[in-house]
Amino acid sequence: MSFSDFDATRRTRKGDFLNQINQLINWIPIEQTIVQHYAAVSDATGRPAYSGLLLFKFAGRHL
Repeated sequence: MSFSDFDATRRTRKGDFLNQINQLINWIPIEQTIVQHYAAVSDATGRPAYSGLLLFKFAGRHL
C-alpha cells in the first residue's frame, strides 16, 4: 500500500464519519438559531457570504 492509497482510504473513512454525523443531527433548529445571530451579507465585490451553518460546521471540524 502506498502513502497515497493510505491517505485516500483515510479520507474516505472521514467522509463516511461526517456523512453519518449529518444523518444523526437535525441541522434545522441549529440553523434557525444561527440565522438569528448571523446576518450574511455580500462582501465589497458583491460575492455572497457563506451561510452561517456552513461556517458553524467548518469551525467544529477545526476545534
